[in-house]
Amino acid sequence: MKSFAIRTVAVSTIVGLMAVGTAGAANAADPGVTKTQITIGTTTPLTGPASPGYKDVSAGANAYFAYVNKSGGINGRSVNLVIKDDQYNPTTTITKTNELILNDKVFAIYGALGTANHLAVVDEINKQGIPDVFVNTGSNAFDNVQKYPYTFPYFPSYAVEAKVMAKYIQDTPDLASKKRCFFYQEGEFGENAGQGFASAGFTTWTAQASYLPTQIAQGFGAQVTRLKASGCELVVFFGVTSATGVLLRTAAALQFRPQWMVTSVGSEPTVLAGIVGSVPATRAAMTGMYTPSFLVPITDVGNPYVSQMKTVVEAAGLPWNFYTYYGANTAYVLSQALKAAGPNLTRKGLVKALQDNAKNFRSAAVVPFVITKSSHQGLTGYYMGQYDSAGAVVRLGKPNEIYVAGNAGGSLAKVATFKPAPPTKKLLP
Repeated sequence: MKSFAIRTVAVSTIVGLMAVGTAGAANAADPGVTKTQITIGTTTPLTGPASPGYKDVSAGANAYFAYVNKSGGINGRSVNLVIKDDQYNPTTTITKTNELILNDKVFAIYGALGTANHLAVVDEINKQGIPDVFVNTGSNAFDNVQKYPYTFPYFPSYAVEAKVMAKYIQDTPDLASKKRCFFYQEGEFGENAGQGFASAGFTTWTAQASYLPTQIAQGFGAQVTRLKASGCELVVFFGVTSATGVLLRTAAALQFRPQWMVTSVGSEPTVLAGIVGSVPATRAAMTGMYTPSFLVPITDVGNPYVSQMKTVVEAAGLPWNFYTYYGANTAYVLSQALKAAGPNLTRKGLVKALQDNAKNFRSAAVVPFVITKSSHQGLTGYYMGQYDSAGAVVRLGKPNEIYVAGNAGGSLAKVATFKPAPPTKKLLP
C-alpha cells in the first residue's frame, strides 16, 4: 500500500521546532489547572474535506462538559475545552497543537482527530509529558506504552476492526463466497486495516483501490471503474464518511452494485444520508450495507445512555448523530478519569487514574475497555450492524454478542458476549 511516509518525515522535522520553544516547560508546574478550572485542548477538522460529521465530535464533547460544569464540575473545577481547526492537514495540526501547548497552556490533549495528523505531534506531546487522552483515530500505532506512555486510544483500532470484518465474512457463507475487494484511504488508516486483514488470512483480494483525502472532492470514478471491471462482489471500504458518500454516489452513477462493508468511522447514518442525497439508486446502495460499531445503537432510545446523552447534546442545540454521541461519551469517560485523579490534579495523576481505574469507568460502549500499565489498547472489539431500508443501522447477532481482538498480529477476532454496566447517576462522573 502507499503511505504518507514522505509527508510524515517532513512534518516531523517541523514538530522538532516545538521542542525548542518549550524546552523548559517540562520542569514547570503542570499547566492548565487552577483552583476552579481544568483546561484541555483538541485539534479536529472543523472545515475541509473531512469536516462533515467529524466536526460534531468535539461539539458533542463540549456539550457534555458544559452539562458537568452546570452540575458543579469535577472535584470543584469546571472543564474548559479549547478546540482548534486543523482542516485534517498534518502541518496545520502542528501549528494548532503548538498553540494549545504554548498559548492556551492546556493540561492535556483530548480527542485529537486523524492518524497522520496525530503522528505529526505525538512524539513531542509525549516528550513533554502531556496526557494525550482518547485519540480519535483507530491506528494501533498509538497503543505503545513504551514509546507513547502518555497516549491513550479510545475506540477500537482499524486492525481490530479489520479482524472483526474478516471473521464475520468467514462465518457468513453468502459473504465468504463473494469476490472481495479492498478500497482504502492511503496512509496509516488504510495500512493498519490492511495489516489486520492480513493477520486474519486475507492476504489477497480480487482488486484493490485507494484514495487520498485531497481526492474526495474529485470523486472516485477511476477507482469505481476499476473495481467494477474486476468483478468485485463485496467491497470493503476504509475511509471517512464524506468519502463513503462520494463512493456510493459514484457507484450508483456507474451502475456498480456490490455488497458494501464500511468501517465504523465512515458510516454515520445521518451524515451519510445528507451526503448521499435523495437519488433512489444511491439511497438503495446504503440498504444492506454492513458496518461494525461499538456503542449502544443510537436508535435504541430506551437505553439510558442513549436517552441521557441525547438530552445533553440536544440541550446544547446540536444535531443528535453518532459523532455528537461519541463525543459526549468520551467526555463522560474522561470526566470519570479526572475525578478519579483526585482534587490534587496532576498530569501523572491522570495517567495513573486511567491505568488503575479504566476497567471501572462507565460508558455507552458495548465492548470491554482495556487500559493497564502494559496496554493502552482502549476498546477491544465491535458488533456487526447493517443498514435497513429506513437508513438506520440495526445490530446483528445474538443479544450482547460482540467480536473482540487484540492489536497484536497474532490475535484473531473471536465471538464473545458483553453487557455494559448502567450509567452513573444523572450521567455525572
